[in-house]
Parts: sequence; structure tokens; C-alpha cells
Amino acid sequence: MTENRDVVCKAEYEQPADELEEQVAAVMAEVLGVDQVGRRDSFYDFGGTSLAAIRICARIERRLGFQVDPAWLLEYDELADFAEQIRLGAE
Repeated sequence: MTENRDVVCKAEYEQPADELEEQVAAVMAEVLGVDQVGRRDSFYDFGGTSLAAIRICARIERRLGFQVDPAWLLEYDELADFAEQIRLGAE
């Protein structure tokens, strides 16, 4: 069951800024069971765990073809920062 983002996260929703952020947000929302993830939303606000980080990174790797280290998500827990780490890792 998908939960409404606003029930779990009190921050104002900020739309993903580009295609990579949109794709990563979709994966995060799917794994975390929420309807959407904004660019300044923290992975931890949605109850993110190390297992969820591994699942998110594995799905991103399968769908987008980028190597993604789960430690990036644990350290850079906001969507925009995590997507930036993926960009930097892809270079």
C-alpha cells in the first residue's frame, strides 16, 4: 500500500529538477512505499534503512545502468544530493 508523502514528511514538496532526479525519486518512492519523493526529502524521513538503501541502489543499477553504492544514499540522504553522487560516480 502506498502512503501519502505528506503524512510522513513535513517538509514542503519540491519537484525533482531533472530526468535523473525524477527516475531516482520514482525508485525511492516505490521501495519506500510512498506516492512521491521530493528533491529535498530525506531518505530517513520515510523510515529508510540499510536494506531499503540496497534495494533502491539495485533497482537504479538495473533500470539506469549506473553503479550505485548504498553508502551514498546513507550519507547523502536527500534526493538531490543522492542524485548528484550518482552523477559524480558515473563520470
